[in-house]
Amino acid sequence: MHGPLDCALHSLQQLAYARIAREFHRAWQARTDFPASFEAVISEAHRRVLHCEQVLAQLRLLIDDPCQIAEIKIARALYLRLLLESAPARLQSWSDCESFDDMPKSHLLEWISYDFERLELAELESSMTPEEAASYAQALDARASSLREE
Repeated sequence: MHGPLDCALHSLQQLAYARIAREFHRAWQARTDFPASFEAVISEAHRRVLHCEQVLAQLRLLIDDPCQIAEIKIARALYLRLLLESAPARLQSWSDCESFDDMPKSHLLEWISYDFERLELAELESSMTPEEAASYAQALDARASSLREE
């Protein structure tokens, strides 16, 4: 992919990270007794989400071809699947049954990332047309075949 498609995928990842960071800051603040000045950090994280959403809105005006939109959705879904496959390594032995208060910052960030990745993938998959779903399934099969060959 080149041009607007690469830009769209990059922007989608930036938006995803901005949302994760915003939620992380909210959760970290709720977990600890940060002073009200920490609100500036959360406000900045929210501004970043809004900026990323505006960038994507502008890209949507440039990308109106249904084939390109399908290609973006499928590529994003494949990337999210790749991230979710790495979740056991990222989350290691931490369980969501353990105390939230004892969780290190890195695990909190990874856990929030994992939740957001699952939600975004579910939304993408449910929004696919039958044609997009078929192309997605073919891409998943091709990826699984190439992994078996390695």
